[in-house]
Amino acid sequence: MKTVIKYLLCALLLLCGSSLHAQVDFNPTNPSEPNLYLYRNVSVASYPSAAGYVSSGGRWLEGSSHTLSTSARSTLYTFSHWTLNGEYYSSSSHFTFTLGSEDMAFVAHYDYTPPSPSEPSLIIKNELFLVPYPEGACTFNRASGATVLYDDWVTLTATPSTGFQFLGWYDGTGTKVSSSLSFNYQMPDEDATLTARFEYNPANPSEPSGDGSQTNVQTTPRGDVNKDLAVDLQDIVIVLNTFLGKNGNEESSALCDLNGDGTVDIEDVVKVLNVFLKK
Repeated sequence: MKTVIKYLLCALLLLCGSSLHAQVDFNPTNPSEPNLYLYRNVSVASYPSAAGYVSSGGRWLEGSSHTLSTSARSTLYTFSHWTLNGEYYSSSSHFTFTLGSEDMAFVAHYDYTPPSPSEPSLIIKNELFLVPYPEGACTFNRASGATVLYDDWVTLTATPSTGFQFLGWYDGTGTKVSSSLSFNYQMPDEDATLTARFEYNPANPSEPSGDGSQTNVQTTPRGDVNKDLAVDLQDIVIVLNTFLGKNGNEESSALCDLNGDGTVDIEDVVKVLNVFLKK
């Protein structure tokens, strides 16, 4: 009996020793360390939204590098700058950045720049005044004072009244611009006045028929400025006084301009003298 108890005690000691040894040697492995890598959200857009193409955003690893770019969708928009989280960031349409420790929102800003509309054609119209000299000496094919486009050509025709001989067209400076009753005139870039000058000469058989408005023109001799049907000393005095500025009558001045040059001068005095002397 003692022998059995002795074996049971030995067995129990062995079991206890084994258990204690297991407890001392137990060293389980540590659990996995938590993931220290963090990801951040990156958004990319354009403003206005229809203005430009932009790179795609995403959820990227903190500390990683990425490249963003943008380009205009049409010629109506011009790239201006990038903002990051509402603050100015870059004026370059293409750049590389490193992802920080917080989410990032990039916006490509564009300016609306439509092309300027074509300038309308500059249309310049100036007035063209036509003056007969003497008054009633002719009619024109167009109204005096009518407008003409700058640099355009216009046909001008003067039709003499009975008893008037055409001398030429003269511009506002007194320069002769044409010797033809009908000619083409190029409009300058300002208002213009052209005078059709005539000489009162009813004895000239080559003059075309007038418009019928003249009366007794065939019976008034050339140089008869007082219309008494004779060229005498009174006519010479009238022409001389007009030349000296002593006569202000417009009709008389027109009759005294025997050479039709627009002024009463010494040549007109000589002409009336020659008619008086029958030279």
